[in-house]
Amino acid sequence: MEYMKQMEKTMRIKTYKGAGIALFKKNSDVYCILLGKRTINPDKGKWSIFGGKREPFDKSSFETAKREFKEECGLSFSSIKTKSFGECKFNLPFFKWTTFIFEVSESFRIPKHFGFEFSELHFIPTNELKKYTVAFGVKKEIRTFLKNSAKIQKMCYN
Repeated sequence: MEYMKQMEKTMRIKTYKGAGIALFKKNSDVYCILLGKRTINPDKGKWSIFGGKREPFDKSSFETAKREFKEECGLSFSSIKTKSFGECKFNLPFFKWTTFIFEVSESFRIPKHFGFEFSELHFIPTNELKKYTVAFGVKKEIRTFLKNSAKIQKMCYN
């Protein structure tokens, strides 16, 4: 860890810090994840969650995630009824990312108007993801959600 900090100072490499929000919804017996098809880099043409870089004025990673969600999805996160399913973290050299994972009710509707970074938004069934080219991290975020939701279901029904 100390070595990486020294490298950052010596090479003047800044660690990228960011955060995002992944929304899941249950349709029948299958969970779906809300993804957008990116129109710009990084990951242009790939399906991704909503998120981005932490700005100096963001008080926390969750504040970053909520701000990016509003910018990219067009919705205020606080206006959505959700149930938290934990976090998925990526801690790589020079790259720190946290995805906050939530489930929304079946009545949640995708906004008709959203930011320029996505050409379309869809709830994609997790069992059909192989048909899509997804951005880095999406599969890990899905595994984290499914693992946490299984734990909660087991606690509730045992």
